[in-house]
Formats: sequence, C-alpha cells, structure tokens
Amino acid sequence: MPHVLYNGTTSPFGRMTRVVGIELGIPVEERQIDVYTAEFLDTINPLRQIPTLETESGEVLYDSRVICRWFDSVSGRAKLIPAGNQWEVERRWALAIGVMEAGLQRRMEVVRPDGEKSGAQITKLEARIDRAVDRLEHEAPALRDAGVRMDAVATAVALEYTDFRYTRDWRARCPLLEAWLATFGARPSLVQTRPH
Repeated sequence: MPHVLYNGTTSPFGRMTRVVGIELGIPVEERQIDVYTAEFLDTINPLRQIPTLETESGEVLYDSRVICRWFDSVSGRAKLIPAGNQWEVERRWALAIGVMEAGLQRRMEVVRPDGEKSGAQITKLEARIDRAVDRLEHEAPALRDAGVRMDAVATAVALEYTDFRYTRDWRARCPLLEAWLATFGARPSLVQTRPH
C-alpha cells in the first residue's frame, strides 16, 4: 500500500505537506475528503483533522508539521530542516504556520451565518495576519538565500493562502517578500498544488 495522504482541496496545512512530499520525491496517494463528514477518519486520527498520513507500513501521522518532519527524515535527500540554523528555520516556520492558522480561523468566522459571526474577531485575526506578514518582510533576505527549505516552503504556502482567503494588499507593503514569492512560487511543487 502506498503512503496515503487524507487532505482537503484548500487546506494550507495539507498543501504544505504535499509541497514537501513533491520536493523530496516521496510518492503519495492523495485522497481529498470532506473532514466534516469523514467519520472513518476518527478511527485513525481521533482529532479528525487534515492532513493525516497513513504510511506504507500502516503507521498514522498527524499534524502537518509531523508529516513534513517525517518526509524529511525518510527521503534520503538534502534536509529541508538543516541542523546548523535549525532554530532560525523553526521560528520562521512557526510564524508561517501562525499566518495559516489565523487565515483559517478568519475564514471560518467569515462564513458563519449572520448573527453568529464576530466582526471584532475577524478584525483581530486580520491584524494578526498583517503583523506576521510584515515581520516576514524583514525575513525576506533569509528566505531568498534559503533555497528549498522548510521555512521557505511554509512561508510561500502561507502567503498564497493569504492571497486566496483574505487579501493581496500585503504585496504593496512587502516588496521584498512579493519579489521572493514571484520566483519561489513558480516552483512546480507550488504551481501543481495551488488552490483554485
């Protein structure tokens, strides 16, 4: 049985794992599911979250960071999480994950029925995204020099998810980040997995 990745069509976390798998040459059978109705997932992932990876040996891994680390450990290729500057890479990766989390929470709030959504919560989440992206602008030189590394992959996915679900306005404030993404975002792994 090949590795099976249970995923969603627009999940930035699932997309990040797919990009990593492609970059590292790990064959994965991706199965798109509706996490809200996928009761079968409860037996292998009690959190019923995506992405969830079922390995060839039947081991089940979640969440996205664990899956990315596992791919990195078994690929036999150059590591996406280098040992030398690990904490710098981890910090930027965490910042990008925070952008994805805030973007997903914002999306969930925006689609709530009128009367249930909170304008104050949406504003708070938008401010969090904006602050984090502005911080990533200061990190753009390090990302530019990173090549294909975990912090760069996560940042690209986070920025494109921001474009997709929130706004492209960050681009005017963050010219270094925009220029970096124009190049890095053209990688086949990102083009192939881009949400529509």
